[in-house]
Amino acid sequence: MNKRRMAKVIAAAACGYLLWQYLTPVEIVAVHRNIILVRHFPYLKSRQIAWWEANKEMIKAKYNIPRKSKNGSWQVFIMDFGDGYRIDTWTDEDSDLLCFDDMPVAARCIEKNRLRWIGWSPNTGQFYW
Repeated sequence: MNKRRMAKVIAAAACGYLLWQYLTPVEIVAVHRNIILVRHFPYLKSRQIAWWEANKEMIKAKYNIPRKSKNGSWQVFIMDFGDGYRIDTWTDEDSDLLCFDDMPVAARCIEKNRLRWIGWSPNTGQFYW
């Protein structure tokens, strides 16, 4: 009896967590060149692609990305904002940081955690990586 009750509690908690993940909207925290920093990005590839398809026009209008190159290709990286911006102390523990030169403050780096790479080229067409 006790094991069943515990299993139900665990199942209910897992379902609640998955529902929360499903219903929490993606938050665009910042945009740097062709990099979009987000919070609450979906886990499933299909949901990530669906989010991009639903929001690409808004992103183009608001942030002017993606920007096409001379041959018409473009790329956008969606990265996890994580714990926010950090200061690069130039040590081994900071070797996995991506820093943005367009910010004048010291805390201008994030951990490299790419969630999705979206692009288009004449050779491949649209791709999601």
